[in-house]
Amino acid sequence: MGEFAWSEHVTALSAVLDALEGRARSGERNTPGLAAFKSALDDLRLRTWSLLTAMHEEDPHAFQEQFRTHRGTEICRALSSDLRTGKLSGRQPDLPGLGAAARDLAAAVKETTREPPKRRRKDAL
Repeated sequence: MGEFAWSEHVTALSAVLDALEGRARSGERNTPGLAAFKSALDDLRLRTWSLLTAMHEEDPHAFQEQFRTHRGTEICRALSSDLRTGKLSGRQPDLPGLGAAARDLAAAVKETTREPPKRRRKDAL
């Protein structure tokens, strides 16, 4: 069996989503089947997650942690970029809460990745 064409399928899904977004931006609100499409994407996401986890069965918890931190980094960078370029409006009412959550996250990362203080040797006193 030939290799699965991941990029082709991702491109096709992105094209469908781009078309739907374009229709919504143009004011079209009649989107029959959109809820079913969303359900199918949710199912696809869950099934993909199961496959990815199964592929890392030697340590699925470590895989999930790494995936979550990589995804979190991507989301933070995208939000920062979108705010700076104006793609995301600075008038969003949830932005102060997002900023607070980002500060909390930065503090937690700093706290958990900090090296423990070095112990002083008794004879050094």
